[in-house]
Amino acid sequence: MAEWLRTAREPAVVRRALASPAAAAAILVLGLGLSGCFPGPVRELWPPRPGEPRHAIDVAFRDWHTVIVEPAGGGAFREWESCEKAWYLEGRMGSSGAARALLWPTASGVACRITRSPVWQRYPSEEVERWTFVLSEKGLAALRACLEAEKGAPLAEHPGWHEGKRSYHLFYDCHHFTARALREAGLPIRPWWCFAGWQIRLQLDRVRRWHEREGGGAPR
Repeated sequence: MAEWLRTAREPAVVRRALASPAAAAAILVLGLGLSGCFPGPVRELWPPRPGEPRHAIDVAFRDWHTVIVEPAGGGAFREWESCEKAWYLEGRMGSSGAARALLWPTASGVACRITRSPVWQRYPSEEVERWTFVLSEKGLAALRACLEAEKGAPLAEHPGWHEGKRSYHLFYDCHHFTARALREAGLPIRPWWCFAGWQIRLQLDRVRRWHEREGGGAPR
């Protein structure tokens, strides 16, 4: 686990911020107190019942960022993600940018874009982790409703992006955005326990194991 945390693909400035004594202490306490309190699935939503329509979606992790990918028809894909607007879209990075993004609420952006090449095809395979889950009809509708509700006005200068309706900060970042939508779809994930990349990866691995036990197919 320690080696995994050291090599997690997060920006160095973010790793340093999360490695500060205060942040480390807070995450350790939260982790120890809640590691045994992960929820089960929402049974009326997931897993799909026998004979019920089933819909595959993917979650991709790259460069400390998570993206939800769903088929959009005709061989296209729809990608959903959230970001701190100043960092990800405006290029205001660096140590001060990491502190700003994590330590106080700032404007967010929400992507809802159609692409012919999903994220795992646009980057080398070693840079992207991918999980595939099968949702029920109701679960997929709930996931889409959750994601749509996050979108504000379109950002004309950034095609495919919208103003986010929620502020971006340590307690609601791109991983919380992803996990919240998955929970709305009925998957057994704790949305708020996603402060860092390793936490949502740990949870997604747990959901994958649960998915396999429930006979959800052969997710990657």
